[in-house]
Amino acid sequence: MTSVIMLFIELLLDIVGLVTGGIIWVHSSESKIRKAWGMLATTLSLLLLCDNIEWMWLFSRGVEEIPRFVEVPMDHLSIWHIVRVIFFFQLFSLFPIASLKPGWMTLTRITNYCIPILLIVCIACCYQFFNGHYTMLKSFAAIGENLGKQDVVVRLMLFVISVLMPSLNFLLPYLKRWIPIRRVQSRGMYIYMGCFGLIMSGYIWLMLGTSGLCFNLFGYFVVVPTILLNILYLRNDNPLSLPPLPVIDLSRQEIEAIKEIEVSPVVLELSEQLMAFMKGHTPFTNPQYSLQNVLTDIGTNEHRFNKVLRYNGFSGFRDYINFNRLQYFKEQAALRKELTVKELMFMSGFTSRSSFYRYFASIEKMSPSEYMERLQQEG
Repeated sequence: MTSVIMLFIELLLDIVGLVTGGIIWVHSSESKIRKAWGMLATTLSLLLLCDNIEWMWLFSRGVEEIPRFVEVPMDHLSIWHIVRVIFFFQLFSLFPIASLKPGWMTLTRITNYCIPILLIVCIACCYQFFNGHYTMLKSFAAIGENLGKQDVVVRLMLFVISVLMPSLNFLLPYLKRWIPIRRVQSRGMYIYMGCFGLIMSGYIWLMLGTSGLCFNLFGYFVVVPTILLNILYLRNDNPLSLPPLPVIDLSRQEIEAIKEIEVSPVVLELSEQLMAFMKGHTPFTNPQYSLQNVLTDIGTNEHRFNKVLRYNGFSGFRDYINFNRLQYFKEQAALRKELTVKELMFMSGFTSRSSFYRYFASIEKMSPSEYMERLQQEG
């Protein structure tokens, strides 16, 4: 039995996911990763919303009052369920590597990763339209009973592939030997992986579940993690990873790995020019310092500048500027211990106390006050 009340609550959550995803999408001009997540979250929430509106309409059709519980026929290993979610799972699973290595996940690579999914969808659609026979699996036991039928075997194989392929993509951040990575995983990365595991668990339960409860809860398994991740992206342009460590803090192996990254001489020269300019002039201490200002100062265009940022492990201009401000704050805190956290914060170019404290804690794993106290004790 399916609860209509739970379906209505899920519909409201879909609206929350749609609105928050839309806000991320609209306010993400400087971060492609954030914009991509906003598009994915908005599309997913919209599809869930349309799906639930359709179910509400079906439940209310032909009755004077919508019943509280409705019997929904189960269809395990449904090809259409597999087709509808597999693209989202594949795209969802690529965000960790896109976060840790900005610019590496190009349109060509995304297409290459989605080609197997396209083949699965083509096989599923062709089989559904042209096979002429479709076995209804109304219970989990029916799967085993009908394993001798060709359509059941095909659907089971598609289901296994739809689970394994996105899950294996989460191994990409750990292939550092082949994909050099400068950024560091943040706490948000583990939250993201947990949300993916929750969504995938809901999908598996929906495909193999033994009661209508799995149908009722699947939407919650998807929309609640999506809203949670929307909150992360509302607070941070790239919440899954932290900015790269300064070069002086890197090990010899990490420095050698960076040198192996393929980059044009123009980008390499511009990168060195940018670092020298930031160190010599500290323009980031001006709270109004913008992307156009830096492009004018170093004499380049936005396309090349973004290549420089990605080469150095930054996801966008704001990510880079805040990193420089934080390093400047730490330098001045060590040199001018008589100043307060607030004075150093404004001196470094930060304007929001809450944003500064949150950003500082995410990088240094302590508050600015605790950092200052440690400096006093060391001094």
